[in-house]
Amino acid sequence: MKVEDADAIIDSYADFIRTNMIPTQHGEGVCIATPMLNRNNDCMNVYVGESDSGGLVFTDLGETIGDLELSGFSLTGQRTEKLESILAGFGVERSDGELFVRASKNEAAVRLNMLLQAMASVDDMYLLSRGGVRNLFVEDIGSWMMDNDISCVPGPSFNGKSGMPYKFDYAIGQNKRHPMRLIKAVNNPCRSGIQNALFGWEDVKASRTDCEGYVFLNSRNTRDGVVPRESVEACRNYGLKPVIWGQNEADFIADLAA
Repeated sequence: MKVEDADAIIDSYADFIRTNMIPTQHGEGVCIATPMLNRNNDCMNVYVGESDSGGLVFTDLGETIGDLELSGFSLTGQRTEKLESILAGFGVERSDGELFVRASKNEAAVRLNMLLQAMASVDDMYLLSRGGVRNLFVEDIGSWMMDNDISCVPGPSFNGKSGMPYKFDYAIGQNKRHPMRLIKAVNNPCRSGIQNALFGWEDVKASRTDCEGYVFLNSRNTRDGVVPRESVEACRNYGLKPVIWGQNEADFIADLAA
């Protein structure tokens, strides 16, 4: 693939995002329906209004945590600590169940982008409501890398060609044998989870030619233990190396540890 081919993909992806960002009036503010999906394959909504102190406020109006609670999830003990850790990584604030960011008009796009990524990560906490599950999928990956002497940096953010920052779950440094390796974890490897993982990857890859991407797909969180073929192919088509957690992660130890 050549740079111009990647540029064409980025332009197509940007057009897709722009076309599917739909604003509608919502009282004195505006509701923006986005193409990012939650685990129910529903579009994530963000609401924006003017702040009393100047600037803008972007909020989910409590929909993300509210949906978790309707599904039987409760924020208690360590779950609250995990939630706060996730939000801190994206620079997102919380008031009761509402997730929000404040922004000047100049930084509005960047802050909106970080809020959407945070909403997707919080939505992924749903698995913790199941019996016997104590860690987030990303934490299990981190423990696995530690056990296999894979040196990594958790939670790095990188700016894409557009200037937007995108957060990855881990990064492994560049050396003589390998470029920098960026890792995303997809706990729910269906259409919505894959789409959110691809969100921004092409943008970052275009600005950082010294990196390659890996995406961990959790086969243990599928109904029959099989990751959909279309999810695997989508990752490959976008230049991400799919690692099927619970099946072939051992095959990638040598590449990631080297």
